[in-house]
Amino acid sequence: MLEQSLKDFINKECGGIPAVAKKVKLSERAIYKWASNGSLPRTEYSDETKYSKALSDISGVPVDQIKESFKPRSC
Repeated sequence: MLEQSLKDFINKECGGIPAVAKKVKLSERAIYKWASNGSLPRTEYSDETKYSKALSDISGVPVDQIKESFKPRSC
């Protein structure tokens, strides 16, 4: 499990919110929402989206570690 917030992970390991937004083809506002909530969207855990794969591609951190570290509270 990663020892940093999703916001810090995005900014330090993934090149910032604009870089992540471009990689996952979402608005910067959507990525700010992830950072503010401290978790990836629920759709990531129902296999509707693959944002953790994109974050892994950028950061080199394994997908499973990203998903485990940034789960929504309800998962």
